[in-house]
Amino acid sequence: MLFPQKPANEKERLQALYMADLLDKKDMERLDRLTRLASTVFGVPTALITILDRDRQWMISTNGFQLRETRRDVSFCAHAILQEGVFVVTDASTDPRFFDNPLVTGEPKIRFYAGCPVRLPGGAIAGTICIIDTLPRDFSPTNVNTLLDLAAIVEDELYIISMAMTDSLTGLPNRRGFFQAGEKQFAAIKEQKKDYSLLYITMNNLASVNEFWGHAEGDRAIKIFASSLKKSLPPGNTAGRLDGNQFAILLENKSKADADKFLCDFQARLDDYNLHSEKPFNINYSFGVIDKSQHDFKTLLEMVTEGDLVMHSENRKLSSKIG
Repeated sequence: MLFPQKPANEKERLQALYMADLLDKKDMERLDRLTRLASTVFGVPTALITILDRDRQWMISTNGFQLRETRRDVSFCAHAILQEGVFVVTDASTDPRFFDNPLVTGEPKIRFYAGCPVRLPGGAIAGTICIIDTLPRDFSPTNVNTLLDLAAIVEDELYIISMAMTDSLTGLPNRRGFFQAGEKQFAAIKEQKKDYSLLYITMNNLASVNEFWGHAEGDRAIKIFASSLKKSLPPGNTAGRLDGNQFAILLENKSKADADKFLCDFQARLDDYNLHSEKPFNINYSFGVIDKSQHDFKTLLEMVTEGDLVMHSENRKLSSKIG
């Protein structure tokens, strides 16, 4: 079996892929209708849209395939992303690159494969749209053009998905939006050799609020929390809602006390809300802070990953509960 090589720009490709937040996503109807269409058009039992991670292949859309994930080193798509246009294997059982591949010798017993790379809006390759059959078959020039057309439509859908950069509940950038805006700020900070901090903030009691007082009340609490973040944020800096109860703030530090000033202002706003809200619960949170003095981070993604580790290892709690 011939193991696939890695693209020359693999590091940059993976960074763009992680910022796109597509891994481990499924049941995306915009993409599922395309794999159903591909199976019908080509008369094959299986069509996939795949995402190539560092060491694995994630099937973000599947039609006629049970697995959601395989190792990258046995993936046909890992070969397909290395070339322009459509990659075709007419009979994998006789192909020296694939005849002993476990996906050929075992289930799903791949014989025919055709895959076309698909790119993210920034140009980085995310993975492929591919079709699979359990019988050998030919692939005509007309078939090639049709698969190219479907790949272009997949890219259009990925563009539409990437355009959804705003969290509808809070008005803050969502994960994609945070990285898109934050990477620009981070690059400018690095170029100008300025200091910076990342604050990684988790609203602690959201699950309890949802459970005991209902999701409408939980949504209202998230809005208050996010509004306080926005009002405390100095102009020119970036805040985002990364997940349900997790937020991140990238701050340019004009002085060593800037992160503390932000936290004090944020705390004061929540204290005031808790004091006057007459709600049966208070809003409280945990936070982690990392800055340039701890490590000269190369990318915002690297910094956010470190922030996640700080958040879980230190778990410093700053409660805004009164009394």
